[in-house]
Amino acid sequence: MRFLFITHGVETNLFQGPHWLPLSFAYIGAMLKKHGHEVQVFDRYAAIDRLGQEVEKIDQVMLGTIKTFQPDIIGLNTVSPIIYDTAHCAKIIRNIFSGIMLAGGHHATALPRLTLEKIPELDGVGIGEGEESLLALAHGKNPNSIQGLLWRENTSKESFGRVENLDLLPFPDFSLFDTEFYTRRTSSIIRGFHLSTLSLLTSRGCSQRCSFCTESLTYGGGVRFHSTDYITEMVARALKQYPHVEGIYFHDNDFMVAPARVEEICRGFIETGLAKRFVWAIQARADRLNPDLMRLMRKAGCIKMEIGVEAALQKNLDSVRKGTTVDTNEQALRLCRDAGISVHAYILTQTENESLADLNFTLSWLKKNRPDTFSLHPLLRHPGSVLYKEKGNSFFETHDWTRENVLRLYNEDVFSKVSPQERKNWALSPYNPFYKRHHRIIRYKLNPLKKWPQMLYEALIRRLKKRFAV
Repeated sequence: MRFLFITHGVETNLFQGPHWLPLSFAYIGAMLKKHGHEVQVFDRYAAIDRLGQEVEKIDQVMLGTIKTFQPDIIGLNTVSPIIYDTAHCAKIIRNIFSGIMLAGGHHATALPRLTLEKIPELDGVGIGEGEESLLALAHGKNPNSIQGLLWRENTSKESFGRVENLDLLPFPDFSLFDTEFYTRRTSSIIRGFHLSTLSLLTSRGCSQRCSFCTESLTYGGGVRFHSTDYITEMVARALKQYPHVEGIYFHDNDFMVAPARVEEICRGFIETGLAKRFVWAIQARADRLNPDLMRLMRKAGCIKMEIGVEAALQKNLDSVRKGTTVDTNEQALRLCRDAGISVHAYILTQTENESLADLNFTLSWLKKNRPDTFSLHPLLRHPGSVLYKEKGNSFFETHDWTRENVLRLYNEDVFSKVSPQERKNWALSPYNPFYKRHHRIIRYKLNPLKKWPQMLYEALIRRLKKRFAV
């Protein structure tokens, strides 16, 4: 069979170039191709880079791809903040396509029946992981009986797709994507380091349940692991296929959940010589860090840890059920510095009862604790999260999934006490000047002198594009 997968787009005014490659379709596509099926991906995000920011033009090329490739099955991926793009795609695709059309991903997994109701052009939705369910569909199995597939004709049967033995999966197929786009050098993936990168997974899932998070929604509960042999070979093959790649971002939700396994991975990289070939970055919880293990990780090539610090105040950590403390977060930053590993701190804003004084305290905390890089993210109510269940007011259940409605939900500050004008003023000064100065200095600190001319050139291009809205 012929499969065409379509990634979601992005708000074109927020397009900033390469980011993490859509790994879900890389794995699903590899599985289908292994069993003799034809696969293509139309990546609406990467298309902006070559086609420009006119959605109509991207739509035309997407529809042309469908007419040329003539797929039997089209699969759309879904994320809640841009679900209107998925709905838009389904509507215009159905005008020219009479085959099977499905949607999967975070939003469809969180709201499967509602996704079928709100996007009537779909024949079914995937719940959870899609490799085995789509392979079963391709091999002619009755869709009503496939685990992880909710079919429109039988919405009473809802089950979760899950691959129990991850090592049975083929390595992700990056050739389905514009790898020139995704592997061009940037400082935004392994943050602060100007590198050509790829993204990989060594595990799926998370053992935690922070109230705001849906990162592991499609993986279900618990954590499953690839073997260290699988990981070593996967990395070696990826680097051989893309010799210009300098770094790998391991996109695991909780890379350090099993310390003995991390040690095995590191020793595998060192013993095979891979540690001299590439550098890597991970996501980790602050309460997972161990000094001896971190020194081994640094020896094996780990140069960056991203930590969900989330808050500088204990009340905010408790409100989002993070399960850590401010002291633990501060110690984690110190441990990273001691191990010679750069650290990125994720911080939440627009939290419960947040005040202007809280924002100023957070800024003071950043100046005092000095994470190498950091970013502030609004507390958002994603379907599938505890926060949405408790505070989402059934938004997606009671509203049409239009761009206007969805953007209103995600732009609305419903928790903090800070007015929009106060927040804007605080961002303009003192936050933005400190953020820009800090990150400009750290980029040149983290990168060798030979990379500075290219970094300066790219910074100039970004400023010109912003100024002239190119």
